[in-house]
Amino acid sequence: MPTGLQRSLGAFAVGVSLLVSLLGAAATLGSAPTAVPRRPRLFAPATRDPIARLQAQLDAGEVTLAHDSLLGYLPALLKTLHIPVSSQGLVFSRTSLQTDKITPWSPRAIYFNDDVYIGYVQESTFLEIATVDPVRGAIFYTISQEQRARPVFSRETTTCLMCHQSRSATGGVPGFMVISTLADRYGYPVVGMHDGSTTDATPMKQRFAGWYVTGSAGARGHAGNVYSPKLAHEITDKPAYRAQLDMNAESGRRDLTGKFDAAPYLSAQSDIVALMVLVHQTTVHNLITAVHEAAPDAVFEDSMSRVRGRDTTSRAMLGGGSAARLRRDVEKLVRAMLFVGEATLDGPVMGTTTYAQDFMKPGPRDAKGRSLRDLDLTTRLFRYPLSFLIYSDSFNALPDLAKGEVYRQLRAILTGTDPSPEFARLHPGDRAAILEILAATKPDFPR
Repeated sequence: MPTGLQRSLGAFAVGVSLLVSLLGAAATLGSAPTAVPRRPRLFAPATRDPIARLQAQLDAGEVTLAHDSLLGYLPALLKTLHIPVSSQGLVFSRTSLQTDKITPWSPRAIYFNDDVYIGYVQESTFLEIATVDPVRGAIFYTISQEQRARPVFSRETTTCLMCHQSRSATGGVPGFMVISTLADRYGYPVVGMHDGSTTDATPMKQRFAGWYVTGSAGARGHAGNVYSPKLAHEITDKPAYRAQLDMNAESGRRDLTGKFDAAPYLSAQSDIVALMVLVHQTTVHNLITAVHEAAPDAVFEDSMSRVRGRDTTSRAMLGGGSAARLRRDVEKLVRAMLFVGEATLDGPVMGTTTYAQDFMKPGPRDAKGRSLRDLDLTTRLFRYPLSFLIYSDSFNALPDLAKGEVYRQLRAILTGTDPSPEFARLHPGDRAAILEILAATKPDFPR
């Protein structure tokens, strides 16, 4: 007997088939038949993220991973995936899967590049991995730290998505988040420093509570390296208690001496520049995923408009329903990529590792040597305020309809034909430089 889900899917298929047949018949009445579009598929194809690709290489014997007696597969994974050790960020609040092992004296280490995040916890039997599928967004894995002839990544779904797919933290898509949470001296969360995830718009003084941070962050500092002397369960009015603490008291640390034993880690640093880049790219990754999720229905509506013979000029962006959702999600993405609302730094930011150089090195660069990866770190994060994730696989995989609208909005803003006040902070020189960099390094960006 078919299940209720099977009956529902069957009815859906019959309905779509009938609609397609009717529209196909109508199309043949015109001067030229038009191919009838298909509804977006109910089930996405196999993942194409970096970990899925690495597993295929391991299975084929093309790649091997060396095992370290102390750190397991961590050093080999970082090397194979081109993740710099300098990207290490240390979080001591118990806000992840392995809450029983994360404390201020045994923080969780996070390493990342543009599309892979690896979490290492002392004495854990596995590594936590989050990566970006070009279409699906965040995909989560674990890998056993036990030495094996052929390591295997295990796909994680329900457990991770309980936190990593929430309206407030990830915008409702499978995504990533950087949370700023005051913790007590045992690492248990007391109260957040702000609503939702930390973004480029979050004032620096509210960022990185529950994290260890090394480096300088301007006059007002940041909220890292501080924890409550009181236990979480002893505090009744938590926001009032947070307000009484000097959350920026330890902003000038160049090292973490006395905080924990750094011997079990690859580095004793938690570079503030790396943490700032982490905040930016997790935010933009989530917004790209939101556009991917909105695009199929809008593309379908657009295709149906073609079948019906409507004027297709800017059709999806002018329409309602799915097209309106796509337009809203594209607008959010474009604004985040242009750092609209970015909190101004109140002094130079300086890290304690080679992360800034490691990050800027890959480019790409134009004939003048400029890159969207160039850091500023005086009044803002980047020298040229357009996200480097415009080069990412997930951005490049956007459907033409969605990517075309992103490019249309970017060009209107950068050329000044969109006079919206929110873009007033974009200096004419920066706009011109960004356009020139895109023209030289992004072949599909319309000239």
